[in-house]
Amino acid sequence: MTQPNADKAVFAGGESLADQILEVIVSEGKIDRARATPDATLESLEIQSIDIVMILMVIEEKFGVYVPIDGSIAEAKDLNGFMQQIESRILAERA
Repeated sequence: MTQPNADKAVFAGGESLADQILEVIVSEGKIDRARATPDATLESLEIQSIDIVMILMVIEEKFGVYVPIDGSIAEAKDLNGFMQQIESRILAERA
């Protein structure tokens, strides 16, 4: 999955930040990685609100940042938008 900020943020193990976020989403959302396309909606991936809470809790633990479920996260309509919101929070915390 190519993300606009992916090239700017490479962390542990050489994986991009976007790849690490996607891995958390796939794992915690219990979705098939092949279905995790940028334009897939959270609904089409059957990611429920409890899954979002779990995803954000793992993101918080993994990256040491708090990502609240606020308007921008809650309003994300597709996987790309959801990931960009998480990525921007992580990068803002690390700046």
